[in-house]
Amino acid sequence: MKLEIKKDWNSGYLVQDAGLVLLLVCIFTGAITLGTASEELFLESALMLIGTFLAVLFAGFKLTGLAIVIAAFDVLAYTVYRLFLLYASYSEVPLTGFIWALLPIAAVGAMTLFISGSRKTELENDILREQVEELVMINPLTGLYNLRSLYFDLEKQISYVARNNMALSLMLIELRYEPELKRVLSRNQYETVLQKMAILIRDSIRTEDRIYSTNHKGSIGVILTCDREGSDFVQKRIKDRISERGAFQEKKDVSIKIDIRIACLQYSKEEYDGNIMLFKQKVESELQYDV
Repeated sequence: MKLEIKKDWNSGYLVQDAGLVLLLVCIFTGAITLGTASEELFLESALMLIGTFLAVLFAGFKLTGLAIVIAAFDVLAYTVYRLFLLYASYSEVPLTGFIWALLPIAAVGAMTLFISGSRKTELENDILREQVEELVMINPLTGLYNLRSLYFDLEKQISYVARNNMALSLMLIELRYEPELKRVLSRNQYETVLQKMAILIRDSIRTEDRIYSTNHKGSIGVILTCDREGSDFVQKRIKDRISERGAFQEKKDVSIKIDIRIACLQYSKEEYDGNIMLFKQKVESELQYDV
């Protein structure tokens, strides 16, 4: 697997480098052609170089179709112009005529080759980034285990409590006015609120209970080894802790009012039969009733 990824990387970089070298050759050729052009050929060489640069610019913005149209129009217009002079004055076609008949298309092709190699490298990097994110089990902001860990641990805990005839409940907590808070607070203040909320909830549960960060909006999941009565007690303790005066105090004499929704259900083998996704979705639906 590592060997295949390395080969793909090398292939992408090779295509990108080849496109860059070819593009530099085209630019150098165009500049030399314009610099050495005679007085009567200078204007047409300048116009063709500008047209080539314009086509390359659109190709660089990944508008390949438009770049090809512009380059083809440049070549066609110049070819017609040269053929008209050839038949009108019976003059020979200068060497620059053959260069400008090929250079715009070659330059666009070189830029397209460079972009395709770059796009392949970016795609490979995106795939690797997604794979790494899938393997990461810690939320970097709160330092809590993430949703992936919640599913993994919930499946294990369900098997454990079933063998030991114990109760298990899943509690989900979310900010009640999260979009409004995100608009009102600065990014640092918003992230501080999420971190503080995670700390307060973690301090409100027992050591044996497990807490998770389920998304980037501050939502929290808690696996409780207790029945409905015990989870109600934990729920009341969390709400009291969150609503304490100064719990989210940013600065001296400046406090932010935070409100939360909480829903909790006890796991039932008869109802869910090991389907942890259905169990979590059922708890999420209960959040709507916490008004």
